[in-house]
Amino acid sequence: MHKTKEIISIIKTLSNLNRQRTNYIFSLVHGKSLVHGLPHKVFRRCGKINCKCNRGYLHGPYHALSVNKNGKKKIVMIKKTDEEAILKEAKRYQYYQKKMVQIRKINKEIDKLLERLKLTTIKYYPQ
Repeated sequence: MHKTKEIISIIKTLSNLNRQRTNYIFSLVHGKSLVHGLPHKVFRRCGKINCKCNRGYLHGPYHALSVNKNGKKKIVMIKKTDEEAILKEAKRYQYYQKKMVQIRKINKEIDKLLERLKLTTIKYYPQ
Protein backbone atom coordinates (compact mmCIF):
# COMPACT_ATOMS: atom_id res chain seq x y z
CA MET A 1 0.00 0.00 0.00
CA HIS A 2 2.85 2.37 0.86
CA LYS A 3 4.40 1.78 -2.56
CA THR A 4 1.12 2.58 -4.31
CA LYS A 5 0.83 5.99 -2.61
CA GLU A 6 4.44 6.80 -3.49
CA ILE A 7 3.90 5.74 -7.11
CA ILE A 8 0.76 7.88 -7.38
CA SER A 9 2.61 10.84 -5.85
CA ILE A 10 5.50 10.45 -8.31
CA ILE A 11 3.13 10.19 -11.27
CA LYS A 12 1.23 13.34 -10.21
CA THR A 13 4.48 15.26 -9.81
CA LEU A 14 5.71 14.00 -13.20
CA SER A 15 2.46 15.09 -14.80
CA ASN A 16 2.69 18.59 -13.30
CA LEU A 17 6.34 18.98 -14.33
CA ASN A 18 5.59 17.78 -17.84
CA ARG A 19 2.68 20.25 -18.17
CA GLN A 20 4.93 23.07 -16.95
CA ARG A 21 7.71 22.05 -19.35
CA THR A 22 5.25 21.87 -22.26
CA ASN A 23 3.99 25.39 -21.49
CA TYR A 24 7.58 26.70 -21.45
CA ILE A 25 8.36 24.96 -24.74
CA PHE A 26 5.28 26.38 -26.47
CA SER A 27 6.14 29.86 -25.20
CA LEU A 28 9.41 29.58 -27.17
CA VAL A 29 8.16 28.27 -30.52
CA HIS A 30 6.71 31.54 -31.82
CA GLY A 31 9.05 31.70 -34.82
CA LYS A 32 10.00 35.33 -34.22
CA SER A 33 13.63 36.31 -34.64
CA LEU A 34 16.06 36.56 -31.74
CA VAL A 35 19.25 38.58 -31.49
CA HIS A 36 22.11 37.03 -29.55
CA GLY A 37 23.43 39.53 -27.04
CA LEU A 38 22.79 41.37 -23.82
CA PRO A 39 21.57 44.98 -24.27
CA HIS A 40 23.70 47.73 -22.73
CA LYS A 41 23.78 51.50 -22.66
CA VAL A 42 27.18 52.90 -23.54
CA PHE A 43 28.59 56.35 -22.80
CA ARG A 44 31.57 57.59 -24.83
CA ARG A 45 34.20 60.29 -25.22
CA CYS A 46 34.47 61.92 -28.60
CA GLY A 47 38.11 62.97 -28.29
CA LYS A 48 37.65 66.69 -29.06
CA ILE A 49 39.83 68.80 -26.78
CA ASN A 50 37.23 71.40 -25.76
CA CYS A 51 34.29 68.97 -25.45
CA LYS A 52 32.33 68.48 -22.23
CA CYS A 53 33.22 64.76 -22.33
CA ASN A 54 36.78 65.66 -21.32
CA ARG A 55 35.32 67.08 -18.11
CA GLY A 56 33.45 63.84 -17.33
CA TYR A 57 30.14 64.49 -19.10
CA LEU A 58 30.20 61.60 -21.54
CA HIS A 59 28.11 61.36 -24.71
CA GLY A 60 25.23 58.93 -24.72
CA PRO A 61 23.56 56.77 -23.81
CA TYR A 62 24.01 54.74 -26.98
CA HIS A 63 22.50 51.29 -27.28
CA ALA A 64 24.81 48.32 -27.74
CA LEU A 65 24.87 44.56 -27.38
CA SER A 66 27.37 42.59 -25.35
CA VAL A 67 28.10 39.46 -27.38
CA ASN A 68 30.35 36.46 -26.80
CA LYS A 69 32.18 35.55 -30.01
CA ASN A 70 34.71 32.73 -29.97
CA GLY A 71 34.87 32.91 -26.17
CA LYS A 72 35.60 36.66 -26.12
CA LYS A 73 33.20 39.38 -25.00
CA LYS A 74 32.59 42.05 -27.60
CA ILE A 75 30.47 45.22 -27.53
CA VAL A 76 28.53 45.75 -30.75
CA MET A 77 26.96 49.16 -31.26
CA ILE A 78 23.35 49.24 -32.51
CA LYS A 79 22.49 51.61 -35.32
CA LYS A 80 19.91 54.22 -34.33
CA THR A 81 17.60 53.05 -37.16
CA ASP A 82 17.74 49.42 -35.90
CA GLU A 83 17.44 50.21 -32.19
CA GLU A 84 13.77 49.36 -31.56
CA ALA A 85 13.78 46.07 -33.47
CA ILE A 86 17.15 44.86 -32.18
CA LEU A 87 16.35 45.62 -28.54
CA LYS A 88 13.03 43.78 -28.87
CA GLU A 89 14.76 40.76 -30.45
CA ALA A 90 17.49 40.81 -27.78
CA LYS A 91 14.80 40.80 -25.11
CA ARG A 92 13.23 37.77 -26.79
CA TYR A 93 16.65 36.08 -26.71
CA GLN A 94 16.98 36.73 -22.97
CA TYR A 95 13.49 35.31 -22.40
CA TYR A 96 14.42 32.26 -24.50
CA GLN A 97 17.58 31.66 -22.47
CA LYS A 98 15.71 31.95 -19.13
CA LYS A 99 13.04 29.50 -20.24
CA MET A 100 15.70 27.05 -21.47
CA VAL A 101 17.30 27.13 -17.99
CA GLN A 102 13.91 26.33 -16.46
CA ILE A 103 13.27 23.52 -18.97
CA ARG A 104 16.67 21.96 -18.20
CA LYS A 105 15.94 22.16 -14.47
CA ILE A 106 12.57 20.44 -14.98
CA ASN A 107 14.25 17.76 -17.13
CA LYS A 108 16.63 16.98 -14.26
CA GLU A 109 13.74 16.75 -11.81
CA ILE A 110 11.84 14.45 -14.19
CA ASP A 111 14.94 12.26 -14.55
CA LYS A 112 15.26 11.94 -10.75
CA LEU A 113 11.57 11.10 -10.38
CA LEU A 114 11.70 8.47 -13.10
CA GLU A 115 14.71 6.90 -11.40
CA ARG A 116 12.82 6.92 -8.09
CA LEU A 117 9.81 5.34 -9.81
CA LYS A 118 12.04 2.64 -11.26
CA LEU A 119 13.55 1.88 -7.85
CA THR A 120 10.08 1.80 -6.28
CA THR A 121 8.63 -0.60 -8.85
CA ILE A 122 11.63 -2.75 -9.74
CA LYS A 123 11.39 -6.45 -9.05
CA TYR A 124 14.36 -8.78 -9.04
CA TYR A 125 14.16 -12.29 -10.30
CA PRO A 126 14.86 -14.75 -8.85
CA GLN A 127 14.46 -13.59 -5.30
